Amino acid sequence: MSKDIASRVTTGVQALALPGQREGWQAQHRGSLLNDAQTYDVLADAIQADLKARRLDGDLPWGLSAGARARKRVKPLRDAARAMRKAAKAINGTVAAYEETQPEVVAKRRQDKALEKARRKQQLHAAAHNSAQQTLRRIAPADSDSDDAAAGQTKLLGDFLGPSNGRRRGA
Repeated sequence: MSKDIASRVTTGVQALALPGQREGWQAQHRGSLLNDAQTYDVLADAIQADLKARRLDGDLPWGLSAGARARKRVKPLRDAARAMRKAAKAINGTVAAYEETQPEVVAKRRQDKALEKARRKQQLHAAAHNSAQQTLRRIAPADSDSDDAAAGQTKLLGDFLGPSNGRRRGA
């Protein structure tokens, strides 16, 4: 039995390594698991119907007790069918994860990530440079608006607000 499992595992690993065989391995194993799940569901339905038809002394009317007893007895089969369907989904995830770890795919993803990082960094530096230039232009314009201030000299906040015209607001 262990030889059979070992050979199946080895065959599975070899099939995952080759892109042409990967899809066949996935379809074969996923199909067998889904077929087993369907078989378990059919078996559970048959057993449940048989047990529901068997009435025991002391059961509630309308078959309520027999139905509850039948559902209780087939629950392990329903759970097994659910586990088979979950395992079939896991095979899809395993194949997808294996494909993502291929050296070519990993190298391309890393290269794309590095290019995107460099592009974002360049945009950030450009935005910071433009912001700094605009701030410098506002604080120290090259051509002065007022005659008092020399070019390149910093202005005070009052210079930006305009002439006071003798009127003061506030205190």
